[in-house]
Amino acid sequence: MAEIKNYSINFGPQHPAAHGVLRLVLELDGEVVVRADPHIGLLHRGTEKLAETRTWIQTLPYLDRLDYVSMMCNEHAYCLAVERLLGLEVPIRAQYIRVLMDEVTRILNHLLNIGTHGLDIGAMTMVLYTFREREDLMDVYEAVSGARLHAAYYRPGGVYRDLPDRMPKYTENRFKNADTVKRLNAAREGSLLDFLEDFCDRFEGYLDEYHTLLTDNRIWKQRTVGIGVVSPERALQLGFTGPMLRGSGVEWDRARSSPTRSTTAWTSTCPSAPTATATTGISCAWRRCARRIASSASASPGCARTPARSSAATTRWRRPPGKP
Repeated sequence: MAEIKNYSINFGPQHPAAHGVLRLVLELDGEVVVRADPHIGLLHRGTEKLAETRTWIQTLPYLDRLDYVSMMCNEHAYCLAVERLLGLEVPIRAQYIRVLMDEVTRILNHLLNIGTHGLDIGAMTMVLYTFREREDLMDVYEAVSGARLHAAYYRPGGVYRDLPDRMPKYTENRFKNADTVKRLNAAREGSLLDFLEDFCDRFEGYLDEYHTLLTDNRIWKQRTVGIGVVSPERALQLGFTGPMLRGSGVEWDRARSSPTRSTTAWTSTCPSAPTATATTGISCAWRRCARRIASSASASPGCARTPARSSAATTRWRRPPGKP
């Protein structure tokens, strides 16, 4: 009788975004992965070299392309670096607008992650639900920047422009009748902050729908429970932080300078900015931020192209001497 052996296959990279980032050589026993040999590479787009012949503002749109689901977060880190180098003081209104849009970006990422994760392992309905919510938040991106993906909204010294006073609305067409348009525009009668307030009210119900679809789904559990388990000791040795560390059963996030409860999440670099937990705290965080923005309505947002802007935002970024 012939001896049955495990076989090895090459897994990835299969997408331009993953080229050179991760390759796995898998040893399979049927459909069960017995061993994985990861080859972690480097995704290098030459952004640093491109920035050498660009001004600081011209460089900013390249940051959107580094991670095309964390556009404004990448812009934020870049702007903070430039502002620290130049000693710029960003208007408080602009700081809160940045934090608000960072939170929008973070939730966009979570929705993409859980939706496509479910799709990859057979729960196809999840991606339809999560992308429904992503459409609302992508509309927020479009409202503030004019783009749904590569926003280029932040600026060293502030943001491109203030938050809009109204949200774009749907119009009747051959695909949407009057009743459908009225329902879709129900949350778009006010400002962008009003729209986000309504989204926060609805989002708790959406989370319940996700739990209904996945948490006790037997197929999903068969393909996730007990797979890729990392012991607490190994997680600490590998330097895991945040959700990865808590997922291994470490109650306290020991990677922080001071012990913090595992439910505490990322805190913005914005002075006296709100904190937000991974999902359930989103309503509270956005509402705090929105109140701060509303209370600073008379202050300049530090926009680069509005009449009311700070001296920091009106600084002219010149090409370095000797550069073409």
